[in-house]
Amino acid sequence: MDDSSERCEEKGPGPPSEDRVRLELVLFADLIQRLEKENRLAEALPFVLSRLGDLRRLLFDYEVRGTERLLPIEDPQERETRRLDRESEERQRQMIEEWQEPWTPDGEGEAG
Repeated sequence: MDDSSERCEEKGPGPPSEDRVRLELVLFADLIQRLEKENRLAEALPFVLSRLGDLRRLLFDYEVRGTERLLPIEDPQERETRRLDRESEERQRQMIEEWQEPWTPDGEGEAG
């Protein structure tokens, strides 16, 4: 199951879709359960907190989209700030995808 490709499909401007929000929440829940089964939840806490921050931003964006419909006036500076936030989140997502490879303490830098 390649959820990372589904996660990156929606890149356009505007709020996230309901499907994307649902997918991200399910993926986060799966991550927590997998780490717990592998008894690695405690050591992965910084990564989990980073993902949780991403989810909070996503949920906030999803939540306020109704407000944006009611108040269509958009400040150009705010629009630029949101664009920069989206770019930053995309770079962070790319880093996270790289970090999803299993970590071994003595195998850093070695290919399989």
